[in-house]
Amino acid sequence: MHWLGKGLVQLGHKVTLIAHPDSQIPGAELRPLSKQGRAEGSGLRLIPEKSDMVHFFNSPTAALRQPVAVTIHGNGRPGQKFHPNTMFVSRSHAANHGSTHFVHNGLDPAEYDFSATRDDYAVFLAKAAWKVKNLSGAVRVARAAGLDLHVLGSRNWPLNLQRWLPPIRGVHYHGMIGGQQKRDLLARARCLILPIRWHEPFGVAFTEALASGCYVVATPYGALPEIVTPQVGVLSLNASDLIDAARNAQRFDATACRARVLNGGFTHLDMAKKYLAYYQQILTRGTLLKPGESPPQTASGFLANHLLDWEE
Repeated sequence: MHWLGKGLVQLGHKVTLIAHPDSQIPGAELRPLSKQGRAEGSGLRLIPEKSDMVHFFNSPTAALRQPVAVTIHGNGRPGQKFHPNTMFVSRSHAANHGSTHFVHNGLDPAEYDFSATRDDYAVFLAKAAWKVKNLSGAVRVARAAGLDLHVLGSRNWPLNLQRWLPPIRGVHYHGMIGGQQKRDLLARARCLILPIRWHEPFGVAFTEALASGCYVVATPYGALPEIVTPQVGVLSLNASDLIDAARNAQRFDATACRARVLNGGFTHLDMAKKYLAYYQQILTRGTLLKPGESPPQTASGFLANHLLDWEE
């Protein structure tokens, strides 16, 4: 949402953000939503009357006078139905919900540091406690490849002890970090090791790593084949392939990794332009649906958080 709003502002549009009082998008007007307001859904009253488009990031529960667009970032429950003007965040994500409408998440590459010179360590960037992100698999790959692994996204220990204790067999636990500390670690890392075990809707961690010059070592689930090409990483269900990729950094070029984001449609301006095209379609036709097309619905039997196979 932050990068989309930033992109829309830079393209000359007026943006109003209705969100938590501590939220901000450069150049956008913030209409803060109280905790009580979030619970009661009264944020609808904060929508400017003359808005050309209201963009929700969850399924709206009330009808509005203004045109509506919706983006769903997560995986739906089996059989769950969505608003007719719903978009998803990757081609595979859309297909899993019976749709062809998607916009890849974009980021502002200026917010990430880059160095052509890399150090000999890997990073894991995800919610480490979530089994589908497969921290244990990433640790195994890194150790077998002889690389230290910096884990960004693990739980903070009491008194932030994880930032002071020595690494555990080559694994450095940083807890929840962001800002310059995260940028510094990404800007010098050899690669991102993230062998996910679920249908990843998109995975901003992968484009964050690429924008910083890290190549990707991961599994080919969800949106990953749409993001990672053979020039910027290896996708495999076989741990031995991932270990080999992590060992052999000479196969990849940091400049090519960053170029994948800059030239591959993954910047915030790319995202904003694609959403603008969808906005125009909704304003012109009133809907994203083609004649006779049904609203999106999660595919029957789809398991959002199922632990998918990975050959260890």
